Amino acid sequence: MTRLNLNQQGPITRRCSICGRRIPISSAYDECKECMKNELFPKVKDFIQNNYDVNEMMVAEVFGIDTSLIHEWVREGHLEYKKSEL
Repeated sequence: MTRLNLNQQGPITRRCSICGRRIPISSAYDECKECMKNELFPKVKDFIQNNYDVNEMMVAEVFGIDTSLIHEWVREGHLEYKKSEL
């Protein structure tokens, strides 16, 4: 049985450094997913559109973000990798 570490308001959280939304204390980022999307997404999208043969690992390394976030954007249809022209 897994126990949650709770405070008076529920699970222990911290606040997004941009908008103040609650984010899990375990998050590796200081921003919530929505703010990260607003801040990083246009930059990531431009990078992918301007570079052939990039993958999630390369994008994650360049932007210092987890591949799962990039994968989520691809899965949701927000990002699409260019297909190399032969």
